[in-house]
Amino acid sequence: MKEITISLKNNDKAYFLGDFHLGSPDKTQSKKREYKILSFLSSIELDLKELFLLGDIFDFWYEYKEVVPKGFTRFLGKISELSDKGVNIHLILGNHDMWVLDYFQKELGINVYDSSIKLKLNNNLLLVGHGDGIGEGDLGYKLLKLIFKNKILKFLFRWVHPDIGVKLGIYLSKRKKNEIKSYSTINNERIYNYCKKVEDNTHYDYYIFGHSHQPLERKINNSSRYINVGDWIKNSNYLEVDNKQFQLKIFRG
Repeated sequence: MKEITISLKNNDKAYFLGDFHLGSPDKTQSKKREYKILSFLSSIELDLKELFLLGDIFDFWYEYKEVVPKGFTRFLGKISELSDKGVNIHLILGNHDMWVLDYFQKELGINVYDSSIKLKLNNNLLLVGHGDGIGEGDLGYKLLKLIFKNKILKFLFRWVHPDIGVKLGIYLSKRKKNEIKSYSTINNERIYNYCKKVEDNTHYDYYIFGHSHQPLERKINNSSRYINVGDWIKNSNYLEVDNKQFQLKIFRG
């Protein structure tokens, strides 16, 4: 597990959010969501020091060595702009955007993690991740994830022409989402129970995840809390952290 340390001073803030699913369910609605996200990023720019994107930023992302999916240029441009201004941006890959090579790192200058990270933030210790494939149950998805991460299958898929591969990926992504749209509460409970088991052996002050599309703040014990940052399809939630407090908020801009 990757371990990182950050320090927030004075008015510096860290923000945690994810599950934008840019590209879903169609171009029109996705574009509206993209503009809302851009508005939010502009609204926090003055005190933004650390930005954590908790996966499923895109509804489907498959990166070829010389080709990336079409679209989302305004969002990618804003991320690049923030990175150039000195904002530290961290992307934890989700189950819809796990097929990443080095585009984000080289072109946008951001940090990319393929699993949960251990984060020391001032005096707090955090476990931060997307939330897919952890905890008990969901065996079908766990098997599917192993297949998706298989290096040989990924290599073979890259031989499929991007016009075909991307369309196929978008189709499968939408089909899978339609099948699990009622799983928000189930996924939140699964992630929460996973955090409780981790806490039995290793203490974290905060467990911060996404994936469930359902914002939630819940006590694990007297010194530990679980926070799910929700999504931006319906809720537009985010977690704001300064050197004093953690606040789960909603953007209505």
